[in-house]
Amino acid sequence: MLTTVFIRDFLIKTNSEEAKSSLLVQNNIISSQITSYFKNIDNIYTYEYIEDIIKQHTFDYNSRTLVLDTTSTVVIDSYDEYNDKTLSNPEIVNALSGSSTANIYMHNKDYILYAAVPMIDNNEVIGVTFMSSDVNDLFNSVRVIIDKLLIIFTASIILSLIVSLFFSEIIALPIEKLTDSVKKITLGNYHAKVAVRGNDEISALGNAFNLMSTKLFQVDDRRKKFVSNVSHELRTPMTSMKIVAETLLSQDHWEEEIYREFLFDINQEVDRLNKIIDSLLYLAKIEKDELDLDLSVTYVNYLIEKVIKTIKPIALKKNITLQFYSDNKIQINLDQEKMQQCLLNIVGNAVKYTPEDGMVTLSLKEDKGNVIITITDNGIGIPDHDLPYVFDRFYRVDEARARKTGGTGLGLSIAQQIVQLHQGLIEVQSEMGVGTTVAIIIPVK
Repeated sequence: MLTTVFIRDFLIKTNSEEAKSSLLVQNNIISSQITSYFKNIDNIYTYEYIEDIIKQHTFDYNSRTLVLDTTSTVVIDSYDEYNDKTLSNPEIVNALSGSSTANIYMHNKDYILYAAVPMIDNNEVIGVTFMSSDVNDLFNSVRVIIDKLLIIFTASIILSLIVSLFFSEIIALPIEKLTDSVKKITLGNYHAKVAVRGNDEISALGNAFNLMSTKLFQVDDRRKKFVSNVSHELRTPMTSMKIVAETLLSQDHWEEEIYREFLFDINQEVDRLNKIIDSLLYLAKIEKDELDLDLSVTYVNYLIEKVIKTIKPIALKKNITLQFYSDNKIQINLDQEKMQQCLLNIVGNAVKYTPEDGMVTLSLKEDKGNVIITITDNGIGIPDHDLPYVFDRFYRVDEARARKTGGTGLGLSIAQQIVQLHQGLIEVQSEMGVGTTVAIIIPVK
């Protein structure tokens, strides 16, 4: 019981700190977006612009957001309930003094997380962004984990007592080791493994545990990499925009040409940020099974020709030839819009990474109950050690090259998810200096 209490307290503390940190990050993003506009909040267009940002974030993060001035008066409430009211939460008081804080409270048996961040302009606090979020799921998940651990611990103890009477040296020791490993897993040590000997039920349990440990490690590793990549990808355009904005603000007057140049740079970074966010939201919807396929009988030939027509202007700028071969017309049930997006991502990559005067060839055929679409280029190719990771989010073969071409690192990941939604496969073959071939295989039925 003491171990369970310790684990419960540890999980609650860990998850609470993570939730606080996450909400503060979200709050900081909102604060950075609206700070430069807040002084003009009396302007109706500025007010509506800030209100749109607040309500969009509220929708995205499933939280409540308030913007307050230096008198603790609510200027904007995403739920329009506390407008013009004065609040005195400790978080707001701390934010007005320049500190960002977050705390969890219990209200009517519900757990609520509050976070407040100061809006600072020219080293002066001009307002506060205040967010609240329901964190009942956090505590409920801990309860579920604790309940499962209690079941595991109870079963392990009972089993150990029974078998120790007869086979203490044979069974008790492996069970003790397995229990120790379970404890390590609950503390986040996903490398924990148990030694497996023999071919009995205990060894089968050990193998299952080792497999679970490996899967948990892979999931945790991917989560960490994903969070790191997302943070980096979002921070880069935001940093660029901040640098340009600070440069503009460093002097009272600039030539119009410089203003236009800087605003053009900011606009490009905003577009890039929107592309990343839109792609992430699309991937999230796919993984949550929120996207349904709108299947209809589709001539695949026509779909490919439509993709080529869309990509052709980009190819012409590099004098790249686009060719399409097909022996006959093929029609199957597809979600035309999603499959078109998939092909645009792949063909767009082929054109992007093929040098000038190159060639990109598309072919279509039906073989053994499958429709096979092949995209081949004579571009720079992909190294062998990078091939297994090309469908990972934000993975780039050459970081410098990806920055130059302006990709988000999500196109192939989205393409793979779309193909898998159609119960298909996507395969890549490549050779450095020769080119790359991507094959999309979709079952006819």
